Amino acid sequence: MVRSYQRKTDRPDSDRSVWVRYERREEVNAEKIAEVLIRLALRAAGENTETGRTGDYLRDLLTLSGRIDP
Repeated sequence: MVRSYQRKTDRPDSDRSVWVRYERREEVNAEKIAEVLIRLALRAAGENTETGRTGDYLRDLLTLSGRIDP
């Protein structure tokens, strides 16, 4: 399921640390994992890191396809 994102508030980008906690489960929620990874990559866009370059690439894909406004 693909969701388009449109920011509804005028707030600065978050600069918080990200904490991840592992919980063993019977089934993996791949959709939730993908959503978190995409959010992390988009948050890091513009940084000179592998994650930042991935975020730049994702942002370009989403912007070119008309899904989000830059």
